[in-house]
Amino acid sequence: MSDTDGIPAAAGQQETSRVPDQVPVPAPEAAGGGAAAPRNRAATVSGFFALGAIGALGNFATGIALINPPVFIALATLCALIAIPAGHVGRFRGKRLGGAGRGVALASILTGWLVLSVCLLALLALVGLVAGFAALTDS
Repeated sequence: MSDTDGIPAAAGQQETSRVPDQVPVPAPEAAGGGAAAPRNRAATVSGFFALGAIGALGNFATGIALINPPVFIALATLCALIAIPAGHVGRFRGKRLGGAGRGVALASILTGWLVLSVCLLALLALVGLVAGFAALTDS
């Protein structure tokens, strides 16, 4: 005999596993097997590329990117251009999966647009620097 809600079944009573009008809720499984939570791979991809864009711009703080700035600006722009549409797909899929990954997708969309604006400003600064040097050397 098993006990239900901590109360053992009395001798002679019929055992019931659950109340008939309750819907059984699956218990969360321990790591290592069983039913897994729904995964939103598009949100994960968008988060990965958003972090890659931040990392590419973060190299300017360390000085590594000063060796060849256009390469790091292009890398950050490319990562941001991948993070934005993947984030939108992740938000759409997250709505169908009950909210799984929607926050990561939203954060990567916002990060992608922020990185794109910083890259645009950096590109304008680079073009202005080259134009300024060209004006100084023109005689």
